[in-house]
Order: sequence, then C-alpha cells, then structure tokens
Amino acid sequence: MKRTALTMTALILMTGFVLAEEETGPTTITGEDELVKAKSKLWGEVFVQPDADISQYDKLYVWDPVFQFRNVDDSNVNQTTTGLMQGYPEHFAISEEGRAKFEEIVTGVVVDQLNRSKQFEIVDQIGPGTLIVRGLVLDIVSNVPPNVGRRANVHLSHMGEATFVFELIDAETGVIQARAGDRRYIQPPARMNQMNPAPTTSATVWSDVELWANDQALTLRKQLDKKAKKANK
Repeated sequence: MKRTALTMTALILMTGFVLAEEETGPTTITGEDELVKAKSKLWGEVFVQPDADISQYDKLYVWDPVFQFRNVDDSNVNQTTTGLMQGYPEHFAISEEGRAKFEEIVTGVVVDQLNRSKQFEIVDQIGPGTLIVRGLVLDIVSNVPPNVGRRANVHLSHMGEATFVFELIDAETGVIQARAGDRRYIQPPARMNQMNPAPTTSATVWSDVELWANDQALTLRKQLDKKAKKANK
C-alpha cells in the first residue's frame, strides 16, 4: 500500500471549518497551534494535544465528513475507454454521480465501523463526555477510465489515490485533541500494490473503494478502543 507523508499544506485545508451550531457544543474549532507531532506505525502523520486525555470521553459524535476532489479536466468523461487508454492520461475526471456514490460509500463505512466500538457509544447530539470524529478525504483522484469494463479489458492495481484524515475534537471546547492522516492508494489492503488479475468493472471499483475505506475506519476504531481501554484501567 502506498504511504506518503501528510503535508502541512493538506492539513491547512482542514482548518477554518465551522461546526453546526448546537446548544451544548462549540461553534468553532481551535487548538491547531498546540498540536505536536507523534510517532505512529499506522498513519503517515499523527498530531496530538500534549494534554489530551481520552479517558474523559465515552461517547462519539460522527460529524459530517469533508470530501475534496482534485480538479481534473473533464473532457475525458465522454471519450471511449480505448481512446483514453491509448493516450495514457494520468488521472480521469469523476462524474457528479461518481462523486456522490464515493461519498455515500465512504461515509456509510466509517459510521458502521465506529458503531462497532466496544468503548464508546455513538450519539446524535454533542455534549459532555463526547468526542467529535470528523473524517476528511482530500485530493481524491481516479485512475478508472470512464465506461470501464465495456470497451476495454482494463486491469488496475488501484482505483486512485486520496488523503484520508481523521480529527478528534472535544465537543464542549472545540479543541482538536488529535489528527491522524495518510495518503494512500485506493485499493483493498490485502492486494497491496499488486495488479488485479480480474478485469476492472464498475462493481469491482466500488468494492475496492468500500474495502479501502473500511481499512481506514477499522484502524481508527481499533486505536480508539485500545487507547480508551488502557486509559480507563
């Protein structure tokens, strides 16, 4: 699996967002300047508040995720797959329908994984003892030609790339407690960078997106449960 450092430029894209107004919670996010870099074998980069204490939380609020697609020339959307493959473009434009489906799949997978937590209760309102989880999927690009599977026998090792980031935010103060992220190929973790022996179809594309998103969400859920369990002993 490709893994590259999460640059500060990408991190800056995440700041400045405002929380939906809640009676019991903050309206802005702060704590950016206090984050310090931490070591991690699971993420490309991790930043934490020096005094972060996960033991004070027993609830998770999954905030609406942020998706950001790279601006790719959409002139290739209506071309044939054969013609596109002959030209070897680096990336392909993602249709509005494709973007919507990508967002739906990734959001559903993350929520489903966090609902399996053994240490936290998932809630629909923010309040005391609540840790806000915000997912950000940035600079999303696609390697999948349009009409794939219909005009050419295309085999891909990965469907594209994206920077997947999770932020953990204190619900009462709005202070960021931790941020973890990595830029990775969109592919099933079991396949790594190997070429898929089966031809790429619409079904395999969305299956790979789901497996990729599940891998990111599973890593987050396991780490949250592990750290909470250790902190509460």
